[in-house]
Amino acid sequence: MNKGVTIAGGVILLLSVILTVAGGAITANSGENLENIDDSPQPFYTASEGGSTTFAFIDEDLAGSLAFQVLLDLDYVDEDNDGIVDNCNGFVVKVTDEDGVDVTENVSRVSCVYDEWTAEDQIHDGKVVHSDICGTIPELSGSDKCDLRAEYTVEVMLRDSNESQDFVLFDQDAYTINLMEKALGDLGALFGGGSLAFLALCCGLPIGLIILIIGLAIGGNPPQPVMMQQAYIPVPNAGGPHVIGQMQAPVGQMQAPVGQMQAPVSQMAPPISTPVQESPTSEFQN
Repeated sequence: MNKGVTIAGGVILLLSVILTVAGGAITANSGENLENIDDSPQPFYTASEGGSTTFAFIDEDLAGSLAFQVLLDLDYVDEDNDGIVDNCNGFVVKVTDEDGVDVTENVSRVSCVYDEWTAEDQIHDGKVVHSDICGTIPELSGSDKCDLRAEYTVEVMLRDSNESQDFVLFDQDAYTINLMEKALGDLGALFGGGSLAFLALCCGLPIGLIILIIGLAIGGNPPQPVMMQQAYIPVPNAGGPHVIGQMQAPVGQMQAPVGQMQAPVSQMAPPISTPVQESPTSEFQN
């Protein structure tokens, strides 16, 4: 087993598992937020007082604005099948500018259209869109001529008696922008979490597992041999010449005192025997 490779594979495998779980949790949470996104239009309602209300037209990006919608409390039905919500045409909407000039024909359009899809899933529960005001996006048939930062006063009256009728003014543009920001935030988290989990699952886990298996299969590094150095004590060449290159021991450590190394002459030299000489007298006797 190669310890280093095995540890690296284990770390990659563990991180991949953690990222997979984290990405899955982020994806699940983002998906739940998208399903439960708050799409209620009520925070963007402005209730009229005495059948009248005023709003300011603002288009900060100059890309056009969705229309303000006049909502009336009517049942969303079309019993006569004429494509118009019943009783919707019984009301009249009037729009005036800051100078009190009637600009209804220039800035508003009557709606009252009945739509089966809207009937099945009504965004304004119990309310019907009577008119659109200051819709300035050409692609959405918006051709109203509203001045930027101008204030407009909206009034609703009964067609037959000119009696004022309370209504709700809905800021459709602000509502749509708010809804898109929430949805885009959750979609970004959903995409990011899904991508994180996918990359960890398809790449991190297999790579970590492969490295771990390789680390377990291959051997580790062989042990390095240790060279033992032995002390070398030179033997002095007694009585001989000094050999060039021979290692000499430091003075005072390797050489013993002269009195300890050399024995006395009387002990080392053997006794000299004296030869016996024949006397001359013995020769004459023979």
